[in-house]
Amino acid sequence: MEKVDFVSLVKEAWTSPEIQALAKRCFFKKFNCTPVIQEKVCASGTKCFHDIHYLFETETGLPIPADACPINCIASNLVIIGVNVPVPPGGFPPRRVGDCIIFVVQYRVRVFFEFFDAAANSLEVGSAVGVFDRELAVPVADFDGGCVLCEPEANEICVRRINFDCIRALLVPRPAGFPATFPPFAIEVTVEKEFFALESGRSIICIPTCKEECIDLPFPVLPGECVPFERPSQCMSFCEETDLEPGRCAQCPPPQP
Repeated sequence: MEKVDFVSLVKEAWTSPEIQALAKRCFFKKFNCTPVIQEKVCASGTKCFHDIHYLFETETGLPIPADACPINCIASNLVIIGVNVPVPPGGFPPRRVGDCIIFVVQYRVRVFFEFFDAAANSLEVGSAVGVFDRELAVPVADFDGGCVLCEPEANEICVRRINFDCIRALLVPRPAGFPATFPPFAIEVTVEKEFFALESGRSIICIPTCKEECIDLPFPVLPGECVPFERPSQCMSFCEETDLEPGRCAQCPPPQP
């Protein structure tokens, strides 16, 4: 909320007539580019993913029953390798490759289902759990040509989760492609994930500076001198009267100064 209020204040200040007048005066003059080194956002982007997983066994290690009916699905424990947890041996942290930021996530999925237990002759509730890894690529677009990094290897990657949920679970026959040694039925789950990715680094950027003074500075004030308050008139012609000459502007037509 504070960020939105700050943006609103900046926009409101920018639309001020005084600020616009100063900006236009500056834009009409020529600029020099002063190179400086500052932290800069090089590129960013968002992407949504739907990953489909299969659970073949219950939490107790039994095959999924043929009459299993999913009643709830929970996705949890999402971690981003290299962000929330250390990078394992042989792994990679989030990295920029071409026009994408690539990273690996890991999460757990638990499904609760109803089934008829013939041994107990009753309707029971079972569960199945799986932990999954996925490598994902978020396309990013460069800001103002990207970055000219002083140390390319020192760039920073920021990855944040926007959405993460299990949105579908249903019983399916063993999909083609799984070995026949797998149980004949599985619970198919769809996990929705959306991520924001950003690359930044200390980049050489250009600060525009005027070749000449952009803003006309006020006349220097001498010590002890009081500059009167004054605002430019918006009228091209007008009638002027003072307390010493009231009624002057009540004439028809009103006299000009």
